[in-house]
Amino acid sequence: MESDNISNNETTNWKGTNKSLLPRSFGKRLCPSLKPSLEHTLLFKIPIGINKIPEPYPKEYCDSWDDNHVKMPCSKHNLLLVHENDKSSKKNRWDIITNSLLKPISSSEELEKAIISYNSKYKNQWRFYLLHSFFDECLNEEETEEFFINLLPKIIKLALQLPTLVTKPIPLLKQTHNHSISLSQMQIACLLANAFLCTFPHRNVSSSKSEYSEYPHINFNGLFQLMVTSSADHYLYEKLKCIICYFKKVTSANSVLNGIVTYSRRRLPSGDLPYWLQSTKKLTNLYITSDGTIEDNGDGMLQVDFANKFIGGGVLGHGSVQEEIRFLICPELLLSQLFSEKMLHTEAIIITGVERFSDYSGYADSFVWKGVHLDVTPVDENNRRYTTIVAIDALYYSDPKTQFKTKNLRRELHKSFAGFSWGQGSECSNVAIATGNWGCGAFRGDSHLKSLLQLMSAAQANRDVAYFTFGDTKLLDSIYSMHTFLKSQDITVGEVTSILIKYYACLETMPCVSVHDYIYDAFANKARQVLDNNECKPKIFSQYLQNQVLRNNYKAEESNTEDDKTSEQLHSLSSSSYVESRPCSSSNLPESIPEVSQSTSSNIIKSISKESQSLLSLSTIKSISDDSKYCLNTTFIESPSKKPQLSSSLSIIESTPEKVEEEPKVIGVDSIDATDHVDKQETQDVRFLPVNQFRLKNDEERTMCIKQQKNSWLQLNDSKKDFQSAIEKSSAVTGQLSILKRDREEQDGGKRVVKRKISDYFSPKR
Repeated sequence: MESDNISNNETTNWKGTNKSLLPRSFGKRLCPSLKPSLEHTLLFKIPIGINKIPEPYPKEYCDSWDDNHVKMPCSKHNLLLVHENDKSSKKNRWDIITNSLLKPISSSEELEKAIISYNSKYKNQWRFYLLHSFFDECLNEEETEEFFINLLPKIIKLALQLPTLVTKPIPLLKQTHNHSISLSQMQIACLLANAFLCTFPHRNVSSSKSEYSEYPHINFNGLFQLMVTSSADHYLYEKLKCIICYFKKVTSANSVLNGIVTYSRRRLPSGDLPYWLQSTKKLTNLYITSDGTIEDNGDGMLQVDFANKFIGGGVLGHGSVQEEIRFLICPELLLSQLFSEKMLHTEAIIITGVERFSDYSGYADSFVWKGVHLDVTPVDENNRRYTTIVAIDALYYSDPKTQFKTKNLRRELHKSFAGFSWGQGSECSNVAIATGNWGCGAFRGDSHLKSLLQLMSAAQANRDVAYFTFGDTKLLDSIYSMHTFLKSQDITVGEVTSILIKYYACLETMPCVSVHDYIYDAFANKARQVLDNNECKPKIFSQYLQNQVLRNNYKAEESNTEDDKTSEQLHSLSSSSYVESRPCSSSNLPESIPEVSQSTSSNIIKSISKESQSLLSLSTIKSISDDSKYCLNTTFIESPSKKPQLSSSLSIIESTPEKVEEEPKVIGVDSIDATDHVDKQETQDVRFLPVNQFRLKNDEERTMCIKQQKNSWLQLNDSKKDFQSAIEKSSAVTGQLSILKRDREEQDGGKRVVKRKISDYFSPKR
């Protein structure tokens, strides 16, 4: 069911498919199933039983102090160098932790002292400014007393149960390895209590050569050391309130922690990555709204976490945007920072079953904790909530224009597909995706591009999309219009990919052109070509015959081999032509004669519907004025004869994946003839046009073709003379053949090397 702005039961400003029609995970078997295997570690005994708290497995603590598992605070190998009576000795660090935390602690200063006692290396470095000011300035005396008398002892008791609650070694989720870890909510709470008290060994150093330099921070010392210097920093207090709210809930007498949470790392090997240019998938259904949030309104869907490559981002630092807020209101997500290595380009981290504990309002420095949240999300037969978080990290762009480069488009498509294709083959393979402006804040991504890339990845994964624009109604309209256009024209993911690749070349000369305008105009030009071929009337397009010849000329040349595209032709084209400009937005284009453009795709729109015909009227060209600026997509380059010759700013320079960053600028700039006068002077920059490539209808066309042939042969002969002269000079000076000639002889003597095309770059590495 489609709607343009009809209210549903949750939000009023939405468009597209009704959200109630999007597939959810409720009642389905969640992925992965709770079965121990080489790729799935369970830290509790199964089967669990109805309404029972999972029992740790095995019963006795098993120690593992190696590079493949989390180094636990209670390990016998966790030693601390202690200086006593002018003597140094190593003692078990867990014993020191236990003794320090069991002493009475009645203030933040005493808590800091206790934590530093088993982190003595940082005695002169750590100062818990935020923790001190939180109790001195944020909480009143009664609240402070409640924390130190009631809550802190419960947190300490929970943390010291580590050897009995987490008895099995926890594997590290390392790069390039697919693996899942399932823990009970009680085990998670115990581990987070240890993180709050900063007990995890070897996790306090941030240097690039440290053991865990590729892992996020897990101990809370980084958060405790932040300083509040103004009212703009008060959101840091709100972060502590979220953490305290969580511990109050899990340590309360009436709390039942019988849930299960699964943390999974997924990597897509090169063989499983889509060949985007050849994709025939079409966009799926879209529900888009400017109201609501992913966590509030994306229930039962795959909920996207706009992640940092170090999962959690700045949650234990200054960060308080989308990912950090989600981790604060669902603190069980924090545990992923204990064992998840930095994500690579084709990896995603998926977390299933987390509970939400807090409500909030605001964003960034306006973030405010609003109280306890009662999570009523349904659970499956194993007490896992139907909440699945998909963490995918976007690229950061110091120069936002570079996000349109081929390699960056490819990377973002692969990254989003790695997350969106989670659970394929399971009962949840068609569950919709709840997402929004991924990578569009501090990472400087373009919201129009990022939304389109996510729609393409979702289509490739056969999933519908619920998109939240977070209050941006203009973006809602723009994305919905683009999605509607692409779906109405049955445009494939491969066709959109092809257009996006060419857009970066357009930005080199026309930076004012938006990606949506470019796509509209590109597909409108394809439709217009069909219209020209089938329904063009001379009274509408007075120069139709002439431009038809030139278009055939262009297509004929395009079908030639790469070796025929010599540098002499390019030089001739660029040096002997001059350019004028037209407006760069398709919505600003005038209305008289239709534009013609290059088409690099064989999948041209088969028929012209009413919608595309109406679109053509928005993209036609009026009479040309002297003050015209740029014209999008189609390039008419004028020679001295004033006869327009077709080129294109859509052409993309073929290159190998290794050199794709250095994409050269397109030679032509969009232009069109500024006068109706046609000079009789013969041209010397026209390209060779085979006579059999088109039908000559009259003497005028035949004469023009002969002139083109004549001038092309003259140019070729001049180029050969210049080439021979250069070789003779080189031989006279060096006594050797030029590099160019030697290379040509080697090619003639052996098998010719086929140049790689840009499409090869979008194919998976084998």
